[in-house]
Amino acid sequence: MPIVDSLFNICIIHGMRRTVFLITAIFLACGQSPEARAKMILNAGLEDDSPVVRISAARGLSRAGDMRGIELLQEMLTNNDPMVQSLALESLLEHGQSTIDLSVIAGLCRSTDASVRETAYRFVAVTDDTSAKDILIQGTSDGSAKVRGIAFKGLGKNKANDLVQSGLQDPDPLVRIAAAQTLGESGAGGMAEFIKEELKKLAPNTLGAGVIAFAELGDTAALPLLRTLLQESAGELRVDIAEALLIMYDTMAIDALRAAFRSNDPFVRMHAVAVLKRHDVPGLNAELVAAAHDEYTNVALEAVQVLAERDGENQRELFVELMDAQNPLLRIAGAAAFLGSRDGP
Repeated sequence: MPIVDSLFNICIIHGMRRTVFLITAIFLACGQSPEARAKMILNAGLEDDSPVVRISAARGLSRAGDMRGIELLQEMLTNNDPMVQSLALESLLEHGQSTIDLSVIAGLCRSTDASVRETAYRFVAVTDDTSAKDILIQGTSDGSAKVRGIAFKGLGKNKANDLVQSGLQDPDPLVRIAAAQTLGESGAGGMAEFIKEELKKLAPNTLGAGVIAFAELGDTAALPLLRTLLQESAGELRVDIAEALLIMYDTMAIDALRAAFRSNDPFVRMHAVAVLKRHDVPGLNAELVAAAHDEYTNVALEAVQVLAERDGENQRELFVELMDAQNPLLRIAGAAAFLGSRDGP
């Protein structure tokens, strides 16, 4: 009775639906199958007071094929909080172009918040909608260099190389590199040399993005230089150079990435997980499993997502374990990963 009384008092004092759902979860979890428990965790998350938790739960449901998740994420695009809008749109991007009307995205491209515009333009850059070109042209004059770079890459997908050409004169070197990379991938000559010259103008904190763009053009003559840079660099830049080498199928990248997972800097570990999200490297699965227990929640969350996508069927025991985590975001990540792995990775 004292325990029940204490729980009741908590509900009265806080008056939060989250507490009610947590208490319900405690009493109902006993004897449930992992699948039923996972669904309960995600459904409870939809009612949480925190928009971040609700977005995570909606994202998890959508990954498991439940349309309620997508519907909630779409509703959140009308939220007045730019962070909520950006997170919801980021989650919808996982489901491709058909999940939302482009006119809604066009409105977000005019947001006063740069992070919302950046995410919205990323959506526009990959859509096949014929009206995307006009929106991307608008983006080439945006006040955010990141938006302009995304817009020029999107115009390349739309075969508008004449417009991409103007990006070579952009005031920001990373935008110029993005435009050059886009032109180079479409067959324009001299772009590798152009990027090489631009790399000399970059500050150390932006050099990594330029090096990756250079690697994506496939100029193997740069391999000796990249290997030297790998040995001389540290922190997140070393991870970027490792990714560049990975793109060029150089095995030196593997040891560098493995070392990054052991870094004392959580941002370096996060960077390493992000690389594995973009590139499938089965030899580093053990590092991802360890990262799923990282003390830095964002590292753990990203690692769980990568494992779910790459090796879900073999990691179900881990996902069940995470459903007992103290952090609600980790519980939701484990539940979503478990449900998403039911029919294999």
